Amino acid sequence: MLFTIGSTFLYALQTSIVESSLADRGQRREYFALLDLSINVLALVVQVFVTGNLIRRFRLGSLLAVLPVLSIAGFLALSVAPVLLVFALFHVSRRSLDFALMRPAREHLFLPVERIDKYKTKSLLDAFVYRLGDQIGVFLHAGLLWIGLSLQAISAAAIPVCLAWLVLALWLGARHESLKESAVTRT
Repeated sequence: MLFTIGSTFLYALQTSIVESSLADRGQRREYFALLDLSINVLALVVQVFVTGNLIRRFRLGSLLAVLPVLSIAGFLALSVAPVLLVFALFHVSRRSLDFALMRPAREHLFLPVERIDKYKTKSLLDAFVYRLGDQIGVFLHAGLLWIGLSLQAISAAAIPVCLAWLVLALWLGARHESLKESAVTRT
């Protein structure tokens, strides 16, 4: 949910930054096509050549913490300079690492869990929790706009959400390790 709230903030910031930077709809279309191509190519390269090695070498909590740390840095950068280049670098790196690293790491959280619990939980997360995060993000962003915050202040307001996400990622990684150890001792 915290990832989704951050994504909603980033999407709303994208709208403002891109509209103020690129007046022509054709330019916007080309810009978004380039972003999507960059995200897909980078995600593919990282997932094929890097992800497996990272999962084998590092604890899951460390891998789950990569995206919150990147998000803290990205929102901090946007709070200082809400410009197209900063947004593009943050957006491409965040989305590509989500596809290439975060999702595979998140799937590893379910390995020591019983099959029925895994599928019930994944359904709840994918259907309810993500949509709830979208709604919370939209209402938070709208509320911040309503009280008159600037793009810089709204970017900074996303940082505490990312900090909470970082703490949760590290806790989930530690919890996964303890579940994995108890599963090994049972067998």
